[in-house]
Amino acid sequence: MLKSGDSGNNKKNVAVIVQNGDSGGAERMAANMTLGLEEYCNVFFVLFDGSNIIYDHTGKVIDLKIPPLREAGPLKRIGNICKRVKALRAIKKKYDIDAAISHLDGADLVNILSGRGRAGRKCRIISVYHSVPSVNESCSLPHRLFHRFIAAFSDRYIMVSKPAARDMADNFGVPGKKLSVIYNFSDLKRIERLKDAKLPEDAERFFAEHKRVLVNAGRMEKVKRQERLVKLLNSLRLEKGMRDTGLVILGDGPERENLVKIVKKFSLEEHVYMPGNVDNPFMYMSRSAVYVLCSDYEGLPMALTEAAACSCPAVSCDMRSGAREILAPKTEWSAHTDDIEIAEYGILTKPFDYPGGENFTPDDGDPAQGFLTEAVWKMLTDEELRMGYTAKSHECAYRFSPERIIKKWMKLIAE
Repeated sequence: MLKSGDSGNNKKNVAVIVQNGDSGGAERMAANMTLGLEEYCNVFFVLFDGSNIIYDHTGKVIDLKIPPLREAGPLKRIGNICKRVKALRAIKKKYDIDAAISHLDGADLVNILSGRGRAGRKCRIISVYHSVPSVNESCSLPHRLFHRFIAAFSDRYIMVSKPAARDMADNFGVPGKKLSVIYNFSDLKRIERLKDAKLPEDAERFFAEHKRVLVNAGRMEKVKRQERLVKLLNSLRLEKGMRDTGLVILGDGPERENLVKIVKKFSLEEHVYMPGNVDNPFMYMSRSAVYVLCSDYEGLPMALTEAAACSCPAVSCDMRSGAREILAPKTEWSAHTDDIEIAEYGILTKPFDYPGGENFTPDDGDPAQGFLTEAVWKMLTDEELRMGYTAKSHECAYRFSPERIIKKWMKLIAE
């Protein structure tokens, strides 16, 4: 059994807790955290359902084997939470956990309810929120009370962007003294190692058949709005005459069937490549002309920094959080462009209309689609602009390197 300071390494025992390891940016960041902390801590990767971990990770994996009961009633769900709490409490005691870092609401709740480990020892409880709360959910009383509860019983409540921290304070009443902003990080050494790997044969053929390829990576769910990418491709091919342009969408999820229908509607089956979840998205990014992000909202879209690490310039709509902090860090983080902004590390475009709280609206007539198309067209046709972004891409990515971000986590763990 590992205890703090065992084996003469004086390392802290740190648990990274998440619901599962097979989907979503938060799950990927939790896995990344195990890799970043490995040099400095004894890492325990705790998952409520660890049956299918698709992201690279390290440390001692502890699978609680208590997956969510999606179709069950409230009483059974409460019972499920109680099982998770009991299991995590036992883990904290068994391994003398010094700090427990949980990702997403469900894991945060279980982390708090499971307590601080052995009597006489204080396990730091750190909760991480991965989005902008009022964009991701309503500001109703139950939600406000929930977040205040999480903040009250956590040593720190971590936000992944400045807009998220401001939103949590202003709209949910969480005291500023409880909040900290720590950016997610990308494993740049790993990306560098993987980005030039050999593509599968069908992917190699797709790239060979298309002179210009746009790329996007993310779970296929409504918030990502990848159907905008298909419309964008159609506009580039028909209205801009770029008949040699293709689109790669990496990832999987509930919106795949809808995306397939839209691709067929525009007769783009030969020009949109959707391989599903892939172990190495970087080899696709490194061979693409532009990374395009068009979500309704993000917390901190790390795919932008990963694309930068692959020397792939980016165009992103200027949604409420995240993209501006990555692509235009010297500007006011609360600003938003009304058309097209040639920013320091990429192009930002007018955000799409999104009222928040999972209220997704049709894009019919939204000028944001036109600005996005124009920006991508400019990136593809302005060689000097694109090469300038390529030259600065690693500078952009380094700002989110483990070497810079892990220092903040270690300071927090040691407090």
